[in-house]
Amino acid sequence: MTFALVCSAPALAEDMALAVEHAQVVRLPGDASTVIVGNPSIADALVHDGRTLVLTGRLQGRTNIIALDRIGRVIYSSDIVVTNPVAGQVALYRGPNRTTMSCADTCDEVPRVGDDFERVPLLSQQQGARLATAQSAITDPS
Repeated sequence: MTFALVCSAPALAEDMALAVEHAQVVRLPGDASTVIVGNPSIADALVHDGRTLVLTGRLQGRTNIIALDRIGRVIYSSDIVVTNPVAGQVALYRGPNRTTMSCADTCDEVPRVGDDFERVPLLSQQQGARLATAQSAITDPS
C-alpha cells in the first residue's frame, strides 16, 4: 500500500502596494474560509467568493493579510503597504496648514490625514451630507 503526503504551501507574496481608497483583487490558490487583517483601519479584505479577495486601502500605513482554508491552513499571506495616490492631487500649503486637492477638470478639497485640522471636520460633514442625499435617492425613488 502506498501513501501520498500532499502539502499545501501558502502562496507567499512580496509586499503589495495599495492606494488609499482603491481596491485590488487577489486570486487565491484555494478556498478561503477566514481572512485576518492585521490592522483593519489601514486596509480591509472581503472574500468575494472562495478564491477571490477584494482588498481596499483605508489609511496610509502598513499591515498584513492572512487567508486560511476551512481547516486552518494558511493559503495566502502578504504584507500590504497602503500609500497615498498622488496622481491628480495637489497639496496646497498656507503657512503650516496643508489642504489636499483632487483635480480633474476642476480641483476639489478632499480630507486627508495630515491636512489642516480645522478644515477636515467641515469637509467630512459636507461629504456625509452628499452621501446621505445620494443614499436617500437610492432608497426612495419617488
